[in-house]
Amino acid sequence: MNIIYENFYSLDIPLTVWYILGAMVICMAIAGALLWPRLRRVRRQVSEDDEAPVPGDGYPSVSVIVYSQASGSNLRTLLPQILQQDYPAPFEVIVVNDETDDNTENIVSELELYYPNLYMTFAPERSRSLSRRKLSLTLGIKAARYETLLFTDGSCRLASPSWMRRMMRHIAAGSEIVLGYAELRGDDSAGSLSRAMSFDRLWESSRWISSAICGRPIRGTACNLAYMRNLFFERKGFSQTLHLKYGDDDIFINEIASGSNTALELSDEARVVFVDNSPEKVADIERLRRDFTAASLPRRSYLSMAFSSFLWWAWAICGITASVLGYPSLIPAAIAFVLALSFSLISMTQWKRTAIALGSRPLFWTIPWLSWGRPLRTLFYRIRGRRVRRDNLTHLI
Repeated sequence: MNIIYENFYSLDIPLTVWYILGAMVICMAIAGALLWPRLRRVRRQVSEDDEAPVPGDGYPSVSVIVYSQASGSNLRTLLPQILQQDYPAPFEVIVVNDETDDNTENIVSELELYYPNLYMTFAPERSRSLSRRKLSLTLGIKAARYETLLFTDGSCRLASPSWMRRMMRHIAAGSEIVLGYAELRGDDSAGSLSRAMSFDRLWESSRWISSAICGRPIRGTACNLAYMRNLFFERKGFSQTLHLKYGDDDIFINEIASGSNTALELSDEARVVFVDNSPEKVADIERLRRDFTAASLPRRSYLSMAFSSFLWWAWAICGITASVLGYPSLIPAAIAFVLALSFSLISMTQWKRTAIALGSRPLFWTIPWLSWGRPLRTLFYRIRGRRVRRDNLTHLI
């Protein structure tokens, strides 16, 4: 019996096992180097934006374009929030109605009696070979009186009466594009996002935000976005992606944005919240379309974070392999366990702090399982996306 116990603690371990444990450490080091600095950059940007002073004057006149599709009931909340913004310069609000069978027209007509800077336009009921969303946005942009455009969605709600000030302070400072942040939440009758969906949205947000911080903006979020009107017409609008239903906040932004003309605004006061009675469905559709349009975007930031996800599998396999090959000695298994626990705790802390900074669901204990599962979920959406490819196109190409 003593001999058996002695084997459990034996240092007579094959050299191969030590090599495998070394590979495990290398995989963890690379994964951490790819991921942790990105998450720290995001948190630092949020902190800097929260602490940044808001100028008292010098703001441009703004045309706020609200895309509305069956979001009439929420407009009763959103439009007063916009129209009562604490903004010192002239601004107008243009609601583009893309759904004629809801009560959007009645709500806007009622509010127009009290707010002379509120207007509404309509998208044609039938449009062929053109995304209705892009058509609606184009109509809103052409109707705008001012050169600075600020976009949001009819299903959103604002976090603060300083939203416009926060977004426009960058335009006043010389930027031509401002990328804001939007959260996704269920309304009072809906539950919250699942842990997997919450993690995937946080993963994607960290990716594009970190890329923009590094001077490589690749996309924004359509619910909270600003750019100069001339950029739209210089690029001939969405003419390069007429065959796609989507792409107004990623492919188009990637075309016009650069490190020199783009700013980020992640402060709490500048955020918007997309509210829906089925947030899981919204996140699911968003994931499908993001995967579809990703083929037209730079792959550098995506590949680096995707590689860090696959490295979770690599170090886990190394740990399991070392434990099995090192048996009956338990020392390799103990080393692998300590390494895995240490790396996981650091990663869980980094993700939780980033989630809290962005107002997302503060995941912690499930982070390892979600990280291991992300490559599988990505593969699932890629396969599913091929089956619904037609749904992402205005016409077949």
